[in-house]
Amino acid sequence: CARSPHGYLGTRGAMSAAELLFWGCIATTAYTYFGYPLVLSIWTGLKRPDRDAMVPTEPESGPPHVSMIIPAYNEEAVIARKIRNSLELDYPSDRLEIVVVSDGSSDATERVAREAAGGRIRLVFREDHQGKTACLNAVLPDLTGQIVVFTDANAFFLRDALSRLVTHFSNPRVGCVMGELKYRNEGSLNAALGEGLYWRYENFIKERESRLGSTIVGNGAIYAVRRSLCMPLPLEVEADVANPLLALRAGYRVIFDRGARCWEMAAGTVREEFGRKTRIITNQLTTYLYGFRQLAPLPAGAVFQIFCHKFLRWLVPFFLAGVALANAAESEGSALWGWGLVLQGVFYCLAVVGWAMELGGRAVPKPLFVPYYFCAVNAAAVKGMLDFVLGRRRIVWEKAASTR
Repeated sequence: CARSPHGYLGTRGAMSAAELLFWGCIATTAYTYFGYPLVLSIWTGLKRPDRDAMVPTEPESGPPHVSMIIPAYNEEAVIARKIRNSLELDYPSDRLEIVVVSDGSSDATERVAREAAGGRIRLVFREDHQGKTACLNAVLPDLTGQIVVFTDANAFFLRDALSRLVTHFSNPRVGCVMGELKYRNEGSLNAALGEGLYWRYENFIKERESRLGSTIVGNGAIYAVRRSLCMPLPLEVEADVANPLLALRAGYRVIFDRGARCWEMAAGTVREEFGRKTRIITNQLTTYLYGFRQLAPLPAGAVFQIFCHKFLRWLVPFFLAGVALANAAESEGSALWGWGLVLQGVFYCLAVVGWAMELGGRAVPKPLFVPYYFCAVNAAAVKGMLDFVLGRRRIVWEKAASTR
């Protein structure tokens, strides 16, 4: 190959293998973060409004009966507040069943729940600590509601959130409805620039997926499913991921309503968030494998979304590694490639400094937080995938203390 002033070009103008790797990884990363949302935005802009998908008015028989499940493990700090929040929702009390399931809590969760429950809350105290899916499996057979609402003990609904979720089910095509999670944590950069920014980006994508027909991504803090679609699941399967797939397999839509809102505290540190994301990625991979094996065939649109919205994003750290390796291979004798390598090195050094500052108990300044958070999230993806390949499963709670 002969060198050109801008890189390495063969005698016929072909790119070297390193250049192909570099630009291929750059293009795939760019598509993952920006191209996919852009495709969705253009697609939704061209799509005609689906009149049949509009939310109908409430049926004359009144709102449906609803069962809300609140799984809890060592939630003594928030369970009373969650129970009060649930009792204060703007929904007819005679049509709302609220079930609190303690997963073998070893603190005062059960005592506090009993004191706060009154006569309107059904309490189920399990002796074994087997995880969230086990809690849901334990109470599903006895639920009385036509709609099942899933939530977390530290997620607090706005007063009209439940009504907004349930209203969509008057459309017979809707099988699952996702609400919007907001993060709060005064003074936490993770709430503003980390998880807060991440969830704003996620909600943008989910809203456009929903407009096109269905979304596959929700969160366990706030969503609802038709009771007829719910089924017991293996303990290692994440119910919050599997339930939308069950609705899609049955031919229903899974929609996202940004008006149905709840909030919870963001993790105070990126290190806490790293552990949470590692567990989530491992569990989601396990659930998607279950979905492809046991729920097949999934709709083509759902498979496309899982690939673009989830799998490609988890592979970004490998694309970034490819960019760095290709850049290093091409940097000798080329100032342009050399500067590219320097800029990558500076970015990763900033991330390491941010990590060291947080590890030492110091506040991470904004210029360091973004590279630190970005690298931590991608490191969590690698760790989560590695745990999945090695057969490690995390079926029980690993909550971040600062979120309570």
